[in-house]
Amino acid sequence: MRKAFESLLTRKSALDKLQASSKWMSEDLEISVTDYYVKFHIKSDEDLELIMSDSLKYSILPLDYEIVAQGTIELEHDDLEDDGYWIYTSVPKAYKFHEGILYEVLEELFLPESLVEGNNASDRRDLKGSDGLSFLELLEEESLVMTGNLDPNERVNPNSPNLRSYQRPQGFIRVQNTTTGINDPVMGVKVKTRRWFKWGSGYTDTNGFYSVDNTYKYDVNYEIVFKNSRGFKIWPSIISLSTASYDWGKGSPAGRSITFSTNSSAWRFATVNNATVQYFNYCTQFNVGLPHSDLRIVASDNTGSSSAPMLRRVWGLVGFTNNSQLSTFLLKANGLNIVLNLIATVTKFVQPDIIIMASSSLGTASVSSVTFHELAHASHMRQAGSAYWIKYINYIITYGAYGSGNGNNNGVCAVGEMWGFYYGYFLTLQHFGNNNNNPIIRPIGLENFTPFQRPSDKDIIRIGFPVREMEGWIPVGLLHDLVDNNADLIRPGFTDNVSGYTISQIFGALRPGVETVQGFRNRLLQNNGNRQQQAVNNLFEAYYYN
Repeated sequence: MRKAFESLLTRKSALDKLQASSKWMSEDLEISVTDYYVKFHIKSDEDLELIMSDSLKYSILPLDYEIVAQGTIELEHDDLEDDGYWIYTSVPKAYKFHEGILYEVLEELFLPESLVEGNNASDRRDLKGSDGLSFLELLEEESLVMTGNLDPNERVNPNSPNLRSYQRPQGFIRVQNTTTGINDPVMGVKVKTRRWFKWGSGYTDTNGFYSVDNTYKYDVNYEIVFKNSRGFKIWPSIISLSTASYDWGKGSPAGRSITFSTNSSAWRFATVNNATVQYFNYCTQFNVGLPHSDLRIVASDNTGSSSAPMLRRVWGLVGFTNNSQLSTFLLKANGLNIVLNLIATVTKFVQPDIIIMASSSLGTASVSSVTFHELAHASHMRQAGSAYWIKYINYIITYGAYGSGNGNNNGVCAVGEMWGFYYGYFLTLQHFGNNNNNPIIRPIGLENFTPFQRPSDKDIIRIGFPVREMEGWIPVGLLHDLVDNNADLIRPGFTDNVSGYTISQIFGALRPGVETVQGFRNRLLQNNGNRQQQAVNNLFEAYYYN
């Protein structure tokens, strides 16, 4: 920058511009350090939280690299260096570095933006001459030309009638919906822009529209980060060290738009993101408790079983403390065979709450339905507490995903899964149509439930695709029968005579200490003045819970 300053002082037009400004006389302007270009070594999730608490905008890629290709970017276990990884940012000269976090100053910086308060502030206008250019703008431009980062032909011509102006990037982010055939807005994701050390960001609204909080003259780098404005974050894999993001490459300072189709690696991030926003909205509509707002949701590019380990809430607590336990859980719940040295990465950097198998081959409806199901578990966990969830996890470690209903804490599993399946399918019907066109489950699918007595290898069997009937010892149909108005036969000698309970009342009974289906029944009656008590007792007996 000093060389650029000296170069400009040899040009009369630039010198005249400098001397014309009352704020920046040549004897007053000193090219001195305003900021530092630094990298921080992140060795734990707590380290990153400290950096984020300083409101620093960072990148997992060096800021002096130009991004040419588009696509998702992530750090994984193999990218670890000395049990950590580097992030890159710029900090003000007066920044107070945290003890215990290794850092390295890569360059001293002179950033004109640090001198001019506010990107559109009067300071910038005060520095402009009659041709619309300021000395600081010329200084920045000269520096870019001298370092080969700006084509001399792009240098602003003050005599041009089309003088380059500052523009605010804005546009739309959408994702292909394989069920409806239309492109849905991607809601609440962050769009980051950067030109060298000048950052901007903005969140998409319900229409997928974004507008960042900074303006630029030249092309900028775009990145879509799946950190939602509601607080949750999407992660690309269980062993990834970084939040899911899509590097969009360089584009116009006026903005750009994109639609993620199924052949994009970001399709699964956008689809799970939208399903989570929709779940939050449905919880508000039906008065069901929300999950923790800072959920970490892995959207894996796989098919198979999903789960809700809620690691950020339970890892390290009594009963769930060693890597071997977690390895066994992931194998039995998700079919993931992860070696122990990678498990250490999971617990140190990721700690996912929810793991969604979200391959684009599954389609929008299937990925959304599974997301609804796992988020139903997350709502339950927040209300029931960590002690309940550790029992749930240890049941799965011991007996598998569902077991036969005969092991220790089988009631914890029965209560958790009857709620997860019921609310997940209920929302699937709400969202994709409570009719025979629903691609996941028919309306009759919850009605046609055949209960089995424990122990049984029939846990929760779904028949047909779309699901048209179910059977098993996990009483999913029971919750539907509490709500619906149909007096249907459950099994010989037992008819459903209960009606009128609400989903909110059902969720309200999933309190701490409710660890059996019978305990759920008792709490439901207690909360609702023993309404239809005899009919409720008979209904639970019909499902072999008396």
